[in-house]
Amino acid sequence: MERKVARDITEGSIWKNLLLYFFPIWFGSIFQQMYTTVDAVIVGRFVGKEALAALGGTSGLLVDLSVGFFIGASTGAGVIISHCYGAKDEKRLTYGVRTSMKLALIAGAILMFVGFFGSPIALKWMNAPEDILSAATLYLKVYFLGVIPSLLYNMGSGILRAVGDAKRPLYYLIFTTFVNIGLDILFVAVFHMGILGAALATILSQLVSAILVLKTLLTTKESYRLVLKKCEAYPEVLRQIVNVGLPAGFQNMFYTVSNIVIQAQVNLFGTDVVAAWTAISKIEGVFWLTMGAFGTAIMTFTGQNYGAGKTERVKKGVWVGVGMGIGLTAVICLPILMFAKPLMSVFSTDATVLELGLQYIYFLLPTYITYTGTELFGGVIKGKGNSFAPMVITFVSVFGIRNLWAIFAPSIWPGMNTVMLSYPISWSISSIMFAVYYGISEWKSRKK
Repeated sequence: MERKVARDITEGSIWKNLLLYFFPIWFGSIFQQMYTTVDAVIVGRFVGKEALAALGGTSGLLVDLSVGFFIGASTGAGVIISHCYGAKDEKRLTYGVRTSMKLALIAGAILMFVGFFGSPIALKWMNAPEDILSAATLYLKVYFLGVIPSLLYNMGSGILRAVGDAKRPLYYLIFTTFVNIGLDILFVAVFHMGILGAALATILSQLVSAILVLKTLLTTKESYRLVLKKCEAYPEVLRQIVNVGLPAGFQNMFYTVSNIVIQAQVNLFGTDVVAAWTAISKIEGVFWLTMGAFGTAIMTFTGQNYGAGKTERVKKGVWVGVGMGIGLTAVICLPILMFAKPLMSVFSTDATVLELGLQYIYFLLPTYITYTGTELFGGVIKGKGNSFAPMVITFVSVFGIRNLWAIFAPSIWPGMNTVMLSYPISWSISSIMFAVYYGISEWKSRKK
């Protein structure tokens, strides 16, 4: 008999449930980050700083823009599935799982076509330096040819996390990360395939992870089993998935488009700055994946308890989340600041790149505490099934204010510090807006 691995987080200690659910997601995110980080380290060491700049920066942002939109949209499936699981509505849960995976397959096919043919145009629009344009184009074309398994894995793992099973996605990522490391060494260091080898290692590893997740969903005896044959249709479930998912997808896209605007500004400073910016984006990635895991934990906790009708437990979870968010930010950022130089040295031995990278880390990392409220209150709001408000807040604070600053402020105060300042400004405004909206919505709920 199959051992039950899903976790019901509608009962028991709130902080223990959040931590027990958070850590597998966090470790999984760490290993997922290692996919691209290992590529960057091996390419930077064995090929050079031009290849490192081609692999990260501009190319990475284009991947984030396309795949990130879908991952955000899959939030809709995760929220609705967590509601069904919390309410113990097995029929709608089964239909939700089947519909979500079908949407992932269709979206993957569309993204493969658009990404393959659209990448060269996007790279030129983003002012990618000429000396990295050819390598970046090759990397993106190969990556998008293998994007369907990536989307299937992300949707499948999102389903498992929505029912409280964060462990098996972690195990699969650990395994496929080592597969990726082995293939990176083989293709880049041994066969000297350069940027092509790094891209092939990534998509083959993602194929393995997709196979593992699909096998889990197809063979489980639990209520979230993936049923390929036609099952009873619930149009309102599909509508809810789309209604929650599309705004969440646009929210992710706003973040990435904003980063693309900033990357276009960074590209104007030359290859050394692009390489340094790429390296610190990998170093600081541990913070973003930590906050992402934190937001997923809060969202799933809210979703299950909201589906079970336990709104008071959700309110208590918010205050627990405040303490967790502040603590996690300190635990991640302080070690990076302390060991910034050896961390930068992992990615490049070029003296100019090292000096620039350290300057950027010391300037930007102390401001990351301003982002914590965005993830906390945004996760709670989306967990209740409202992703429209987070989309609007993100549009105003990130897509609007950050982009305007990044485009116009450097003409008044030239330099990279001015460009980077756009981040803490937008994070502060975003956190305040999310907190105010959450407070107003709670007041209206109590009044009603």
